[in-house]
Amino acid sequence: MITARMTAGRRIAASLAVAALAFGVTSCGAINEQATNMDYAASDGVNVDVADAKVRNLMFVTNSDDTEARLIGSVINAGDSALTLSVKAENTAPVSIQVPADGAIKLEDDKNEQIIKNLGIPAGQHAPSVFTVAGENVEFSVPVVDGTLAEYRDFVPGGADESVTEHLTPEETHSTSGH
Repeated sequence: MITARMTAGRRIAASLAVAALAFGVTSCGAINEQATNMDYAASDGVNVDVADAKVRNLMFVTNSDDTEARLIGSVINAGDSALTLSVKAENTAPVSIQVPADGAIKLEDDKNEQIIKNLGIPAGQHAPSVFTVAGENVEFSVPVVDGTLAEYRDFVPGGADESVTEHLTPEETHSTSGH
């Protein structure tokens, strides 16, 4: 009789230990938000929604003296009528982007090129900007990049400055390890 009670007690204790272990391993999902449920900009640019405009992966690509920058990214119109998105970086004149109803504009296309004059913000920083559609404003900080990364070199106003990437050229090294 003592043996049966001890066995039952051990079973209960083992079951509780397994339950506690399972809860400890899986409980972080109960108190922490899942990263896969969060919206974020998966690239170097930012995502901004203003009225019916959905701005995706937007950034400024600047030249070496930081005076001009090209706006790249996409603007999607989720509305039933055409819209005009105005983008104004701090201390610059605004640029206007026309987007047809239920349409999209890819700013990397030459026909949609938007150049910002007198940006004055170097690569690696963010440009405080205001996005406006139909009187609705959204303030957002937009990243500024240059031609260091190959995917942005074609978008640098006036062409990419080769001195920005000279240090990235691999140098031949001679190994003495015999491998």
